[in-house]
Amino acid sequence: MLVQIPRTRTLASWMTGITLAAASLLAHGADPAPLRIGWVNWADTEITVKLATLALEDQLKQPVKLVNADIGIQFQAMANGNIDLIPMVWLPTTHKAFWDKYKDQLEDLGPLYEGRIGMAVPTSIPVSEIASIADLNKPEVKQKLGGTILTSEAGNGQYKLTLKAMDAYKLTGYKMVASSETGMLTEFDRNQQRGKWSVINAWSPHWMFSKYSLRYLDDPKHTLGGAEQIHAVARKGFSKEYPQVAAFFAHYSLPKGDLETLMMQGRQTSPDQATAAYYAAHKPMFAAMFMPNATASANP
Repeated sequence: MLVQIPRTRTLASWMTGITLAAASLLAHGADPAPLRIGWVNWADTEITVKLATLALEDQLKQPVKLVNADIGIQFQAMANGNIDLIPMVWLPTTHKAFWDKYKDQLEDLGPLYEGRIGMAVPTSIPVSEIASIADLNKPEVKQKLGGTILTSEAGNGQYKLTLKAMDAYKLTGYKMVASSETGMLTEFDRNQQRGKWSVINAWSPHWMFSKYSLRYLDDPKHTLGGAEQIHAVARKGFSKEYPQVAAFFAHYSLPKGDLETLMMQGRQTSPDQATAAYYAAHKPMFAAMFMPNATASANP
């Protein structure tokens, strides 16, 4: 037997389905897609990235997805649109090769803080023995250093500049021992405990300068550059798609002393705990960074 469903009920059911579907679409559209921020496992980068994530998720309700990879991969992914931005580009020297290669596909959102790279040694090594990179050529110095320069990831900007420095100063008989940042500093710490000399590829700001007494070696040929600025760089078209996020990074800045303290606190507890406590205590400072007329009061 054929049972007829009243047309009014059918129409009502159909309208209800349409309403629910529309509500679902609206709800889905109200949730912004995660912002893909690339970062490298460097102590200063981890702090700045995680603070920015807290600010964006709290103040803009903008979800963030953090993507960890080597710096060269980050640049390529950003140029291809697979990553939205990376707030760790050292200019004008350290990451110049990457910037020159991809700059037509990128946007510079501005500098976040200042830094420096260079070869460094413990201050326990007399300046009369090693004052500049050229002094590494002294036979007795080379012997005490074991012909070794400790460095972080092979292929990053500083690694490539150090290769040029080794060529410029004719540092024959030396090799770079590449590792992660953690591995490099662990080996350096072992040498310190054994009273063994070390030369290390250092950068600042970094907690290594708080834990160890270090000094940069003079670089009269300027192979490693001078003062650097750490920039936030985004894929092409990012500012139009995310104007509030772009405005935030244009004003995002941390006092150098605060950044170095946070790096040390992150080692004592965890970077997540250190950044959460700092953000909670400085919410007004971060709120000002979202304003078009944010003042320099939040700057170092």
